[in-house]
Amino acid sequence: MPRNKEFDYNEKLRAARDLFWKKGYNATSMSDLVEAMKINRSSLYLTYGNKHDLFLKSLEDYIRDKDMQYRIASELSAEPLQAVRNIIRSVFQSAVKEGNCLFTNSVFELAVVDRQVNSMLTAQSLKTVSLFEKLLTAAKKDGSLKSDKSPRALAHFLVSGLTSIYNVQILFSDTQLTKQTAEILTGVLE
Repeated sequence: MPRNKEFDYNEKLRAARDLFWKKGYNATSMSDLVEAMKINRSSLYLTYGNKHDLFLKSLEDYIRDKDMQYRIASELSAEPLQAVRNIIRSVFQSAVKEGNCLFTNSVFELAVVDRQVNSMLTAQSLKTVSLFEKLLTAAKKDGSLKSDKSPRALAHFLVSGLTSIYNVQILFSDTQLTKQTAEILTGVLE
């Protein structure tokens, strides 16, 4: 008779996600995952698949959290340009609080060599571009965005800039410098 799982799926997934986030994909071993998740190896394989499958599930979970973060930040203001600023501010706050970003780490560690990871990261980036483009188009319409740049081009630039906020924090661990980076990015909207 098979045993019922005696653990919370999402709780263990978060433990794996946090380990990948901290160490990166390549530096994380299956033994590390077993220890961090506090489940036996066979349960890990039966429930989550191999290391790569578990990483993809972890990245998907992280992306869901980022989607929610951006949505909540954008909804803090009915003004579209302020909504964009709120998203950038939330990324700055996350970078300082968390120190790094699983998404950003994955771009540099895996996006060039892993098609599935590249596909997930590209889809998420395009989703964020779409969110920014929608807000920037509305801001152009209401006259608050004066830029002669296309909302789509600005949206792509802003998404790339979000990564730079994390890069500065990861490399320099300097809150003031990270804040300045976020402010420069926001300044593009003036």
